[in-house]
Amino acid sequence: MSEIDSLNEFYVQENIQLLEQLEEILLVEQSGDGKLGKEAIEEIFRVMHTIKGSSAMMGYDSLTKLTHSVEDVFDEIRNGLELSHDKWEEVVDVALASVDFLKEEVLNVQDGLLPEASIDELHERVLRLLNSNDENSNEDNDDDKLLEIKLPKDCENEKKTQTTQVIGEKCLYIKVLFENGCGMEGIRALGVVTMIDGLCSVMKTIPEDLNVECDDEIIKDGFIMYVKTMKEQCELEKCVEETMLLKSYEITKVTDKIELENIFGIVNSIDIQEDINDIEDVINIEDEIIKDENINVEIEKINEELKKEIHNEPDKKEVNQQAAQPHAHNKNNYLTVNIDKVDTLMNLVGEIVTTESMVEKQSQLENFDSDNFEKQARRLHQLTNELQDVVMSIRMVPISSTFTKMQRVVRDMSKKTGKIVDLVLIGEQTEVDKNILENISDPLMHMIRNSMDHGIEMPNDRRESSKPEKATITLEAKNTGGDVVIIIKDDGKGLDKDVIVKKAIEKGITSKSIEEISDKEAYNFILAPGFSTNTAVTEYSGRGVGMDVVHTNIRKLRGSISIDSEKGKGTMIVLRIPLTLAIVDGMKVEIGNEIYIIPSLNIKEVFRQGVYDIVENPNGEEHSIIRGNCYEIRRLSNILGINTEKFDDGIMILVESEMGSACIIVDGIIGQQQVVIKPIPTLLTQFEKVQSSMAGCSILEDGSISLIFDVNSIINK
Repeated sequence: MSEIDSLNEFYVQENIQLLEQLEEILLVEQSGDGKLGKEAIEEIFRVMHTIKGSSAMMGYDSLTKLTHSVEDVFDEIRNGLELSHDKWEEVVDVALASVDFLKEEVLNVQDGLLPEASIDELHERVLRLLNSNDENSNEDNDDDKLLEIKLPKDCENEKKTQTTQVIGEKCLYIKVLFENGCGMEGIRALGVVTMIDGLCSVMKTIPEDLNVECDDEIIKDGFIMYVKTMKEQCELEKCVEETMLLKSYEITKVTDKIELENIFGIVNSIDIQEDINDIEDVINIEDEIIKDENINVEIEKINEELKKEIHNEPDKKEVNQQAAQPHAHNKNNYLTVNIDKVDTLMNLVGEIVTTESMVEKQSQLENFDSDNFEKQARRLHQLTNELQDVVMSIRMVPISSTFTKMQRVVRDMSKKTGKIVDLVLIGEQTEVDKNILENISDPLMHMIRNSMDHGIEMPNDRRESSKPEKATITLEAKNTGGDVVIIIKDDGKGLDKDVIVKKAIEKGITSKSIEEISDKEAYNFILAPGFSTNTAVTEYSGRGVGMDVVHTNIRKLRGSISIDSEKGKGTMIVLRIPLTLAIVDGMKVEIGNEIYIIPSLNIKEVFRQGVYDIVENPNGEEHSIIRGNCYEIRRLSNILGINTEKFDDGIMILVESEMGSACIIVDGIIGQQQVVIKPIPTLLTQFEKVQSSMAGCSILEDGSISLIFDVNSIINK
């Protein structure tokens, strides 16, 4: 990977995280009156300031301009600007719109494109926010503020070059230390230079060249700048404090003549006794001003060259053609890991290496001690389990980021539909595998939209039903054993069984009468492809595409969906998903001479031979009655076409999923263990029975391959 690619990668990774953090603050931190707290405002300002700095460093002027204007809005607010409730709503709306725009543009950078979308409309919305609060000010002040915000970066540099003011300037020494292990110290130092560029002129940096590898030097000695400025020192301090991952900083005034000469490369001919605090005034010599102007011109040339190098100046026509074509954004494959987990992982690996050598040595000794060997083998097994746990925990991330996105869905739909809804989040710190988190976002979003569109009533209808105008949707996550359970619950009008069954019969989904269908079975009809009870297509539903896609996506995660509802009271949907996609708890069963695995998640109960009865209906279908409930029987030997000697006598296992329940019969049970899921070998996928009945395979301790049953497919047979 080239240095420029690495820079782009770092820019995308950091700013996507910042924008997600910003969206979470905007959605979660609002109080009852719609206002943002002081800490939230400071954090929003800091995030926008950081994105502005990194965008300026990369030469993305449009993004720099937009973030600068949003930063100005929150700077006014944190400086005491009072806003009404409606104005707060408008500020949050504009900020969220800016977040959406910036996300899209940053993802374009990730795809190798340049940010070229127009910011004019969004920028005008931001400017109106500022100007609308200055109505009592005179027009000149308004024009000045508007001019200041709209001033392009190049104009600022030109203005600074042409009106270089030296009288009263101060020379300051700035030293910045970044947090240990933050990485990319050279790039971060360049970001600091960019951020303070509008407040001062940077005369010298140590290291001098930040475009070469200098991370180790900055880690050891810190990043040092000598600047000259007319601004107050506190203004620079305030700016430096906004730096991401800042450990500490130091800003002091430079008054030593020798040090000044070393910095600026001039010989001071003025008597040093003349007010040493203003010794910087010696810079006000005409030829030095010319020198400064030349330096600034050279800097501009260098910046242009850097921009060309970073962007490789692609043909604009070609870029526009690429932008016009639809493209899928690359998935962000980065994972933020707690350093303590990495330390634990390294320690475990060291112990495993040591224990492994001890085990090998024991097996090679002439006086072999079986007890000692077993002791070391047990220790190796224990360390392996700990290693597995640590590696799994590294992949675990809180579900809060996905839950926060649902806040946005509810907020936007509330504005469009006129429904008043409060989204309650519970257990958002529950951790799940990152791959699972990425795959449940869309299903959750669709179910929240369904609750908003189908479940929640309009305020007038709720009043007539003696319900509060404000509806509640609860989104909850919790761990149960090796699974994560996600509950979506609303207090809306609930599901109408009669309407659902009638529509299912019309669509040919079922041939049963309404009396033969249980509530649970009826509610599961909404998971069928093409099912919708809406008579008209809306922006959010009515096309019959949705819950079946949710069902398919959850099945891909080896999860299950259960639906419960009470007419007039509300609906509850429960998702049960394994914590990780890599490992599953399974029951090893024997069918013929082969060993198969049934996921423990789907097993409800096991019955020994002789304790259950089998009845056969006139169609030859087998059933078993358990505690008053009748279940169909699936003989796995018949499904797989395996001849077995235990056809009339075997172990029965009651399995269930969101598709229903059934009893399966196997020859025997070997035991329960965790297995690592692997794709089915290509050689076996050519067999239709394997393709339709299996979810994957695993390698057993003896090296043989064991197939893992797809319980949903078995129940549907």
